[in-house]
Amino acid sequence: MTKRRPRSLGLLALPAILTLTTLGAPGPATAHDAGATADRHHGAQRPNIVYILADDFGWTSLSSPRTNDGNPSDYYETPALERIAREGVAFDNAYTSVNCTPTRAALLTGLYAPRPENNIYLVGNLNRGGDDTLLYGPPQGREDGATALPAEAVTVGERLQDAGYTTGYVGKFHVTRTGEDITALHGFDENLGGTNAGDPGAYHASDGQFGPKIGPALDAFAGDYTQEYVDENIRPYSHGVDPAALDALVGTDKHVTDALADATIDFVDRNSEDPFFAFLSSYAVHTPVGERQARADLLAKYQAAEPGSGPSNPSYGALAEGLDQAVARVVDHLETTPDPRNPGHTLAENTVLVFTGDNGGVERFTDNGPLRGQKGELREGGIRVPLIAWSANPELVDGDRVDHTPVYAADHHATIASLAGARPPAGQPLDGVDLSGLFADPDARLRRDALYWHLPGYLVDATRDQRPQSVIRSGRWKLVYSYEDRSWELYDLRRDIGEAETLAAERPDVVRELGNDLIRWLDDLDAPLATLREGREPVEFTVTGTTYADGEATRRRDETLVIRPGEELPLVLETPRRH
Repeated sequence: MTKRRPRSLGLLALPAILTLTTLGAPGPATAHDAGATADRHHGAQRPNIVYILADDFGWTSLSSPRTNDGNPSDYYETPALERIAREGVAFDNAYTSVNCTPTRAALLTGLYAPRPENNIYLVGNLNRGGDDTLLYGPPQGREDGATALPAEAVTVGERLQDAGYTTGYVGKFHVTRTGEDITALHGFDENLGGTNAGDPGAYHASDGQFGPKIGPALDAFAGDYTQEYVDENIRPYSHGVDPAALDALVGTDKHVTDALADATIDFVDRNSEDPFFAFLSSYAVHTPVGERQARADLLAKYQAAEPGSGPSNPSYGALAEGLDQAVARVVDHLETTPDPRNPGHTLAENTVLVFTGDNGGVERFTDNGPLRGQKGELREGGIRVPLIAWSANPELVDGDRVDHTPVYAADHHATIASLAGARPPAGQPLDGVDLSGLFADPDARLRRDALYWHLPGYLVDATRDQRPQSVIRSGRWKLVYSYEDRSWELYDLRRDIGEAETLAAERPDVVRELGNDLIRWLDDLDAPLATLREGREPVEFTVTGTTYADGEATRRRDETLVIRPGEELPLVLETPRRH
C-alpha cells in the first residue's frame, strides 16, 4: 500500500451538509453561524451556561422515560433529572464516543477523533486486545503517547474566554497531561479538581482532603459534614431516606459529588456579575462502585429497596441519586439567586443548563436495554446517552418536548459557543453543529446527512469485544464496517433499535450509498487505520470496488491486493457484479 499523506493542521474541507432551519423561515441558516443563532434567540443579553457531564451514565440510568424512548430505570431514582427532562428538551438520540477520553476531546474541541487537533479514539491506547490480535492500532494522542489535547487545539473554554465569559472547570478532566494545563492551555480561568486521572480513586475525602487523583483546589470543599450543611444541602433534596440516616452523616467524610456541587455553586456566586460558563464534570458513576464509595444515607435506602427489573446495585444507585441531588442543588440555586445583570430576575432566567453523559453504561451496573452493547463498544448501548437542555427562560429553552434528532458530543462545543456569541476559531475546523435552535424553537429542524465514528483499534476484555470498525448513522440506518473480516452490517434503528438483525444482504443499495459516504468522510479527514500486526501472514484478496487506506480512497477493478505486516488493512466496499 502507498505511504500516508502528511496530516495537515489546517482546515480540511468537508461537504457543506450541516444546516439548521426553522419551518416557515425564509431559508436555511448555516449551522456554524454561531453569532446569528445566538442573536436570534436571546438578543444582546448573553446567557450563562452550566454544563453537567456525568461519567458512565448510560441511556437508562435515570428514572425519566424521556431520554430513552420510554425505557427508564425502575430501581435507580433521579427526580431532579426527571424534572428538567419534563420541563426542558430531552434528546433520545444523543450520541458520544465509546468511552471517557474520546468523548471529552470531541465536546471540548468540537471535532471528530481523526482530526489532528483531537486524535483521541479510546482511553489508554488502541491496542487493548492483547498481543494476538490480527491488527495493530495506530498511535493516538500526543507524540509522547499521552491521551491529552494538544496545546494548539481551540477548546470551547477558550472560545468563551474570548467572548468575555468567566470559565470554570469543576471535576474530572482526563484529557490533559497535568491539572495545571487546564487553565494554562485549555481555556478555563479556574480548575477545581481536574487532573489527568480518569476516576476519583475514592469518592470520600480523608482528613479533609481528596486525592491524589483529584486536584487539590477541590479540597477547599472537602470538610466533614456538619449539621448545618446536611440541613441546607442534603435534607431538602432527599427522597425516601430515614431522617436519622441524614443526621448520622454529621461528622463523616464529605462525598466528592457533594463537593463538586459546592464548588460549582461557589463559582457561580463569585462570577455572576459577568456571563459565566460553569462546567461540572462528575466522577459519578464511574468505578470504583462499592459500599465504601456510596454516601451512607443513600446506600441504606437502596439496600432496603426492592430490586428492579434490570441491574439493581445499591452502591451504584447511591452514586446515581447523589449525582441527581447535585443537579437539583444547582438548579435550585439558579432559580433562587437574583441575577445581578438582570435586576428583578433570577439567574435561571438567563442561564442554559445542559446535562449529559460521556458514554453508555456499564452492563453490570445498569441496563442499556433495549439497546445492545455497553461502554467501550460502538453498539448503541455504548454510544447513546441522556441529553437534556433546561432553562427557566422559554426563549432559551422552549421545554416540555422530546427531540428525536440524532446529535453528537462535538455538537455541544458548537452549541455552547453559539449561545455565547463566540467567534469561530481561526484555522481550526468545526465538526459539531449548533443545537441552540433546537433548544429554543419547537419548529427548528437540523439537516445533517450523517454522524460518523471511527475506532482503529481494540478494546477486548471479559465482557467486551470491540475491534477496529468504522460506523455511519444516517436517518434510520446504521452501517458498520469491520476491518478484520471486511464485513458490513446494516441496521434499521427505527424498527430494530437493539441491532439484532443485519440487513446488509437485503439492502445492498443502502450499504453502497452509505459506504461511499463513509469512505468520503474517512478520506476527507485522512483517518488512520490499524495495520497488519508484525508476524502475521500477508492478507491477500481481489477487489472490484472502492478501498480506503493510507489516507486515500481508490477505485479498483478486479485488482489483487496483498497487505503485509505494518501496512494498513483497508476498508473495502465491493461493487456488485453484473450478471
